[in-house]
Amino acid sequence: MMHSEQPCAQQLEDLQKEYEEFAYIVSHDLKAPLRAISNLSAWIAEDLGDDLSPDVEKNIQLLQKRADRMERMINGLLEFSRVPRFDLEVREVNVTQLVQQASDRVRQNHALEIHASSLPTLTTYGKKLETVFFHLLQNAATYTQHENPQVWISATEEENAFLFQVKDNGMGMKEETLDKVFKMFYSAQAKDQHDGLGVGLSLVKKIVQFAGGTISVTSTLGAGTEFQFFWPKTVQ
Repeated sequence: MMHSEQPCAQQLEDLQKEYEEFAYIVSHDLKAPLRAISNLSAWIAEDLGDDLSPDVEKNIQLLQKRADRMERMINGLLEFSRVPRFDLEVREVNVTQLVQQASDRVRQNHALEIHASSLPTLTTYGKKLETVFFHLLQNAATYTQHENPQVWISATEEENAFLFQVKDNGMGMKEETLDKVFKMFYSAQAKDQHDGLGVGLSLVKKIVQFAGGTISVTSTLGAGTEFQFFWPKTVQ
């Protein structure tokens, strides 16, 4: 008599490896034809020169923008698949300095004021933790209509982990969207209203889970968003 069984740990590990290899291969193999499309559209526009009608010019620009967006989506998928493979160096991390580094990157393109307090020093995946803060800060800086975008970051020490809280004064989200924000390529805003890809938060969740932690979000429309994530004191 046949019966179903829960997959064993080895099967789950094999499935995970297959997925990672699939995402990595797809990401690389899709880039070549996508770049060809972008290059060909540019060459067509160049060949037509002054004979390019406004409608054709608009369509070519739209094609190039779509190709650029698709390439950035592929890069996001590639970065997602690399989480278990890359940035595995474990080192002592001063989280205050790490947040400063992440915020400096965000402020290259956005205005953002950071308020950080009670942040610890721990030995962990430094680059991965910085990536988590970068995308949370980038999210706060992108989805705001406030004249003075601000983020408050704090940490509480638990028995085996630190609970980090990242709160902003942005536009917030509807309650029904909160269970979707960590999904790949999902965005609460219409795609024609912003240039985001909906990759950052899914990557954040993937990294936090890889480190052995959990993440959650609360938000009120028009009153900001708060992310809370547990980050283990010791790496797995």
